[in-house]
Amino acid sequence: MPCARCGALNGAGFDRCVRCGQAISTVARSVDRLGARIDPEALLASKFVIGLTILVCTAQIYVALRTRGADLQSALLRPEATDLVRFGALRPSLVFEEPWRLASAIFVHIGALHLLGNMFVLSWLGRIAEPAVGPARFLLTYVTTGVFGFVASAAYTLLFDPVFAGHALTAGASGAVFGIMGLVVAMLYRQRNPQWKRFAVQAVLLNVVLGFAINQANVGFAINNIAHLGGLAAGIVFGVIFARPVRVSDRNGKSDLGMNVAAGLGLLTCVASLVLAQLSPTWR
Repeated sequence: MPCARCGALNGAGFDRCVRCGQAISTVARSVDRLGARIDPEALLASKFVIGLTILVCTAQIYVALRTRGADLQSALLRPEATDLVRFGALRPSLVFEEPWRLASAIFVHIGALHLLGNMFVLSWLGRIAEPAVGPARFLLTYVTTGVFGFVASAAYTLLFDPVFAGHALTAGASGAVFGIMGLVVAMLYRQRNPQWKRFAVQAVLLNVVLGFAINQANVGFAINNIAHLGGLAAGIVFGVIFARPVRVSDRNGKSDLGMNVAAGLGLLTCVASLVLAQLSPTWR
């Protein structure tokens, strides 16, 4: 079988050309497509995450209006705990019984203002981070840091305030958003870009001003600072790892197959967690 690229003759059972490594068989071509690096400038991962989060919030509001007969203002700004749990919010006391809530809670928000704030910051950070590391690494960082933020939050609550863990409820993308911020800070630092200081200051200000200050003001809701810090710390680790991403042209034939598969599994985990939340008897 002649290779379409270099013309070398190959055996009938060969997957790749013996001379240039071009995929010959259907299986090899499929592997190459799966391992291809998606255009990072298209911001597909950022758009998907934002779209899925808005979809969940929209469904949450629809259920509040249609099923419970709530008024629009309450549905938008003061969602009921039942609706939050139904769509995947995390109760620390349930973390061992329903661990998948560590992922589903990333896409649930306690009101439209909570959603808009997180998605605004994410859209800004996504334009910086996703082109730098690619959609697969961006998505993997977002999901993993979001989960880690809720792991840290649940662990802290169970250890230091076990009574509160029985009725506490937490949700939101802020841990994952801080994870992306940590990714950016660590990448800029590793690349000796002086902009890392500005991003570090912004991360501290967001956490202190919007986190600890709001909690001290007793405005009627609490910011999950532990999830913020946990996500930020995990994001810094990813930033160190991804600081110098290997480009396709420099890989000597290697592909992004492993990273794409990992990101795909993370994506499936998130979707499955949202489905499991709907099926859970906890909110019924």
